[in-house]
Amino acid sequence: MDCGFRVKFLGRYVCFADRGDETKRLLDLARRGRSVPLVIYGPEGCGKTSLLRYLHKRLSGYYDYVIYYSPLYGPEEGLTAPDDVKRAVMSLARAVGGELASAVAEAVLAIGEIFVRRLGVRRVDSLALLLDDVFQAVGNAELYVKKALNLAEHPPVEVGKISVILASSEGESLEAVGRHLWADVKTIWNLNKAGFRELVGQIPDAGQDAERLWSAAGGNPRLVELLAGEGWSAERLVEKMYKVRDVDAQLLAKYRKVVEEALADPDVLLDAPRELTRYLVSKNLVAKIVDPLAPIEGGKDLGVGKDYAWQTPLHRELVRLALRRTG
Repeated sequence: MDCGFRVKFLGRYVCFADRGDETKRLLDLARRGRSVPLVIYGPEGCGKTSLLRYLHKRLSGYYDYVIYYSPLYGPEEGLTAPDDVKRAVMSLARAVGGELASAVAEAVLAIGEIFVRRLGVRRVDSLALLLDDVFQAVGNAELYVKKALNLAEHPPVEVGKISVILASSEGESLEAVGRHLWADVKTIWNLNKAGFRELVGQIPDAGQDAERLWSAAGGNPRLVELLAGEGWSAERLVEKMYKVRDVDAQLLAKYRKVVEEALADPDVLLDAPRELTRYLVSKNLVAKIVDPLAPIEGGKDLGVGKDYAWQTPLHRELVRLALRRTG
């Protein structure tokens, strides 16, 4: 646990919960510099944003320039960079025109324009770019990753060390990104049990039910916040998720036998019809596991397999509910 970096959780600021080997490995990969972008995928609400912001803090001692951008916080509010760099990025984005969130994401990669033409800097000893959930803003994840690769391989300014890390919950884009050798793709997961206990233990009302919350949320911080909003009722939250996600019950019924097997063992999806697997991934119910940064805890009890996993136990219960509703 690092109390030098605080995050908001259940309405209060708490110490950053240790992600163990996941954090250590990511820091090690980032510090070394990379000739290809690192793209990490993980469940919605697993804590990717907090982790990238933590990386921003830690890498600031190793890199001359560290730039973090998440369009989810707004085009300008989501950009964290040295003041002169931020002004240059925003100026370029506005000059490009179009949707500002997308323009900022593109401008962040235009380091030649930023450093040489706008800042008069021709050599950068070290540069780290941390790009959080930008794929939806830019529209074409495949093309954006290729641009990031071009930047890492052939930077338009002299760069001693460069590291480009992109994080996303959009599992649907993994197929497009993964078909090329344009990035090193890895999986990040929900908090491990020790880290989860560290997090919820800082909230008196939640900490006393840490084991029950672990069984329901599988280490996912945002799901804990959603459970709190439903009076800690897993049943109410699953019902709400079912309604909001507009689950295609007919499709699930079409492949009922496979889905029922996947509820017990998600690795069944490895040989399942592509229509079903693609649907479950696109709805962020299931995630494909690719070279995880650290071993994923929980096993089949939490719906975690070797190649596929339910994003959380409650996502699995949502699908179970959908099957029941189809008779």
